[in-house]
Order: sequence, then structure tokens, then C-alpha cells
Amino acid sequence: MTAPHYNRTEDEKTVHFNKQFFAEQVRKLCDPALEHFDKIIKSYAFFTILFITGIIAELFTTILLIASLSQSSVLAITLAILFLTVFSYCILRIYFQAKKPEQFLALRNQYIQACKDLIDYQEGIPEHHLALAHATSKLAGALHKKQYGYYKPPHWMASLAPALETFSCWWHWNDVHDMRELLWSASIKEHIKVIKVEPTNLEVHAALANAYVMLSGLYIDPRKVDGYEEEHWIPLQSLSNDMNKKFRDTAQKAIEEFKILNDYAPNDSWIHAQLAYSYHDLQMPEEEIHEYEAILHITPDDKETLLKLGMLYFQQGMNAKGLQAYEELRRKDYKRAEQLIKFYGASSLYYE
Repeated sequence: MTAPHYNRTEDEKTVHFNKQFFAEQVRKLCDPALEHFDKIIKSYAFFTILFITGIIAELFTTILLIASLSQSSVLAITLAILFLTVFSYCILRIYFQAKKPEQFLALRNQYIQACKDLIDYQEGIPEHHLALAHATSKLAGALHKKQYGYYKPPHWMASLAPALETFSCWWHWNDVHDMRELLWSASIKEHIKVIKVEPTNLEVHAALANAYVMLSGLYIDPRKVDGYEEEHWIPLQSLSNDMNKKFRDTAQKAIEEFKILNDYAPNDSWIHAQLAYSYHDLQMPEEEIHEYEAILHITPDDKETLLKLGMLYFQQGMNAKGLQAYEELRRKDYKRAEQLIKFYGASSLYYE
């Protein structure tokens, strides 16, 4: 794919920096940022454990005093302390829950500022915006599935690993999700700034589309992702209607970027493939079929695409077209053809 060149005027700033050095420094900045993030969420975990332990101890003491019925004044004081502890925990928890997003935002901004200092950042310089987009996506990637790994048992208690993994995800899923959302949003913002400077740079549109795809991955139903591991516990929040709406909205933005690319490079099979993947995630089979047909028009010998298209035909009840794809595939790749014919009569439940 060849992007049209954008000619800067002479008075515009052109800044070059050592991109390899910047990438190395970003990797070094990720570690303290991750440590800071862990410190924030572990402090809340410690706060909760401390209060719950205290409440359980006070409740146990109260039960013993009620059973003995010998120290009525002490019992009254113990009950008062118990209620005060529970009330204090509820109030402090509300305060900390409101404060946590501010801490995550401050952490992201500190990380971005550290990256800006590395390149002597200047607004309006495409290279600088792209560098920040890369840096934020790097940290977001480092947080992938981190919610599962905060509590690990010693080797001699390995049987507890699945339970602790589930507990870790249950407790920290929201934290990791929110932080990754902040980082991917920052990456998208930097890509948009570049497009405002270079509106017809196809490479930047492709990068923005990819950033939207990555952000949509935060909202997609995990069970629909290739490589889904059934043993991993899935929080109910990730299956909510709100998450589904966010996914569809974000994926639609990615599709719009791919459509821009298609307008400039209609014969690029990679662009049609990305559109097909997005339509598949959005459960839009007719549009997905159209994109695979476009790929075959460009690369008629693409056996894998022919297989995918034939499967879609059968799954959508378009058996005549599916059989045509089967006949064509049988002439080119008998094994794939045998794989395809197994989908004959398949229903559209594939998309449910």
C-alpha cells in the first residue's frame, strides 16, 4: 500500500529523533509505571483486607460475649466498635473508589510526560505524536491479562493456582480494564492529531484503525475471541450490554478508518481482510461476505479466503454459492474442500 506524500511547507518544523533509542527508553519507563500501578491497586487490596480482618475479629468477639452474657457493658462497647468499623469501612471505600480513577489518570499523564521529555515533545510534529501513540500502546500491551496474575501460590500449593487466578481477576479486572482503556484512548488521540496534520497519510489511518481495533478488544465478549481459554474465569462486567455497546461503537470507528483506506487503495487485499474481520466481530455476515469476495477478485488463488467465503455461504444458507466455492476449492486444494463441505447445511447460529 502506497501512501500519498504530504509536503510540508518550509516554515513547518521537521524534527528527527533516534527512534530506536526512544523505543528502548520506553521499555525502561514501562517497568516503573507498572510498579506504580501495582502499588496503587495493592494498597486498596491491603486496605480492604485490613478492615475485613478487623470486622471478622470484632464480630467473633461479639458472638463470644453474647454467648457468655456476663459482661453487658463490654458487649455494648464491642457492638458500638463493630458498627463504627463497618461504617468507617463503607465511607472510606466510597472515597477510595472515587479517588482511584484520578490516580490512574495521573499515572498515565506522568508516563506520557516522561515520554515527552525523552523527545523534547512539540505539539504538531507528526513524529512526536506517533512516538507517544507507540509508547501508550506499549504500556497498554504490558497490562494484557495482568488481572489474572496478582496472586500466585508457592510451588508446593500449585493446586490453588486456578482459584487464586479467578480471585485475582475478580478483584482487579476493573482496575486493569480502566487503565488499559485510558492508555488506548491516549494512543487514539495522538493518531488523530497526526491525521489533522497529514489527512491523506494512509499509514496513519491504518495505525488509527488498528488502535480502534485494540480498544474494541477491551469490550468484546472474551468467548468470541480466537484462542479463548475456557479455564479462565470471565467477570460478568465483560458480558454486560454496556460493554457490547462500547464494542460496537469502537469497532464501527475502526471500520470507518478501513473504509477511508479502501477509498484510496481499493485493490489492497489487506484492507479488505481487516474489514472482514471487523464485520465478523460486529456479526455482520453479509458485509463480511462482500469483503471476502473482494479479496478473491484481487487474489483469485487465495485458497484460505475461498475456504472462509464458502463457510460463510453455507452458514448463511447460501448453499448454491457454497457448492460453487466447494467445486472451485476441490480443483485447487482437496483437503480444504473436504473441510468446507462439512459446513453444508450449517445454520446462521454461527453468529449468535
